[in-house]
Amino acid sequence: MFDDDIIQKWILEKGRATSFTFLIYGDLTDEQSEVLIRGLSFFLEINGSDSEMVASTEKIDEKRAVAWNTFQGTSLSIIFGGDRLSLEEHIIEVITDGLNYLRFKYDYLGSNLSDSHV
Repeated sequence: MFDDDIIQKWILEKGRATSFTFLIYGDLTDEQSEVLIRGLSFFLEINGSDSEMVASTEKIDEKRAVAWNTFQGTSLSIIFGGDRLSLEEHIIEVITDGLNYLRFKYDYLGSNLSDSHV
């Protein structure tokens, strides 16, 4: 998941990266994903937080759903450079409000802090 160049750069510069992952039980379009991320970015900016982030979506087809023992849908991961676990509550609130507005069922799978291990 963290093989993207930007994320690797953040891990090297800041020592770690933080991801927050949601499982959405439906097909989240690129436009809907962009609305969620823009909303989160706006929220972070008006509250004085750095809003530099990367969003990654991955479709979960029937094969993956069986392998992961879950349901079909879309996985949405929001990734920040550095340790951003202090934002977890706010991120959950903003993204779940957006998903509720878009009328999706979802689960918040949790956060992950990745180190460089170098």
